[in-house]
Amino acid sequence: MIFIGAGMSQATITAARTVNGGENATFSFEKLKWSGNARTYCVDSRVPDEACASTAFLTGVKGNLGTVAVHPTVNRGDCVTTGDKTKQLESVAKWALDSGKVVGLVTTARVTAGSNAALYANSGDKDWENDAAVSQAGCNTNEVKDIAYQLIHGEIGKQFKVILGGGRKNFIPTTETDKSGAAGLRTDGKNLIEEWKQSKTGNPVYITTLAELGALNTTNIDYLLGLFDYDRLPYAADIGEGRNEDTPPLVRMVHYSLEMLQKKEHTEGFLLLVVDGNIQEAHRKNKPYKAFEQVRHYSTAINMGVMMVSETNTLVLSMNDVGSTLSLPGYPARGTEILTAAGTSDIDSKPYLSLSYAVGPSYDSYYQPAEGRLNPLTVLQGTAEQKEQTCSAAVPMSAGVTGGEDASVYASGPWAFMLSGGYEQNFIAHAITFASCITDVCDGVSSVVVSTSVLLFAIIVKILA
Repeated sequence: MIFIGAGMSQATITAARTVNGGENATFSFEKLKWSGNARTYCVDSRVPDEACASTAFLTGVKGNLGTVAVHPTVNRGDCVTTGDKTKQLESVAKWALDSGKVVGLVTTARVTAGSNAALYANSGDKDWENDAAVSQAGCNTNEVKDIAYQLIHGEIGKQFKVILGGGRKNFIPTTETDKSGAAGLRTDGKNLIEEWKQSKTGNPVYITTLAELGALNTTNIDYLLGLFDYDRLPYAADIGEGRNEDTPPLVRMVHYSLEMLQKKEHTEGFLLLVVDGNIQEAHRKNKPYKAFEQVRHYSTAINMGVMMVSETNTLVLSMNDVGSTLSLPGYPARGTEILTAAGTSDIDSKPYLSLSYAVGPSYDSYYQPAEGRLNPLTVLQGTAEQKEQTCSAAVPMSAGVTGGEDASVYASGPWAFMLSGGYEQNFIAHAITFASCITDVCDGVSSVVVSTSVLLFAIIVKILA
């Protein structure tokens, strides 16, 4: 099981602890037995985006910024080389399928988003989620298939037993209206949801609501597709109490996914990728409280996953793909709100907050040309609902950006020790394949019982990584 908290930097975890239990609280993923740090840079960028990062840890090869599972000789937006089969990278999903395992995908983002697309797709641009985007980039859609199409008809995606997330807009044509009232984005006239149903044998089930998910009897289902929103799923903080009640929480999606993947007929095991893209999305919008609540839900989902699998033969990973620009400055007192006064400037004698972003929205809320920096506590008082409060951003932008610090990796299960220490982000894919023996790297040896030579090989790989 691979859990990804997108944008869940160490600063995010520290602040989320304070909000959810106090400074000395511990999240479920922090209880996994081994931990390490992964270097996240892309081939062409010191700071990664989610597409470059997921390409690294899902294929074992680092790529360029904005590209999905293609060789680093492919530049973003290159139509010609994107379609070159020799430039397309294989993922851990292909290796798992080839070894007889079943595969599933769960995400709070669009199922076609760059944070998870590298599991099943190859694309010269993470934004090519539908055919219209491919056409707008000047590419031939007969030669360059969009990410949604690859999920439904590609050699990897079409074999997935379970797919749960958001993003219906990329699967329906402009001539059809989604249940949300908005039209689809596809210009090729295809309804990929209907094509998914028609392409499956047995009993495929498509759902769009929490109630439908809760009513499932997974023993009678062969394939499950759940698209719960037109775009990405709402923040966990915005679900419930009469709002977005059709949206399932991440923990429920993980539960039903594992029911699907752990059926007795799936004797060779499974691979499940779970991505919480809303942590990073909250950071992009300068909504720190929503990010911290999302971390709590992410932790609950991991706890569910750990309880439902065998600890002795299941490798469980939790990590962030990219960092954030959130920082925790100053010296706020223990036991105070996470977003409060941390100290007082010795230049303008005004307080500064205990949270800040380097880049993002709300710059204008805390700074005015005529007055300079405003009193941040006064600004906070202007937003009554805590979850909607923002903090100051040093550089004004309509949306925040990712951070380039190392990703924190937590792991337990067979060979989890290989993920301790420091290593390149693409090493993670190789550790996964070795631990689960889904390639010939371990010569078919069990992931639990291994020979001395294989153990020595693993240790050498770890030392040299």
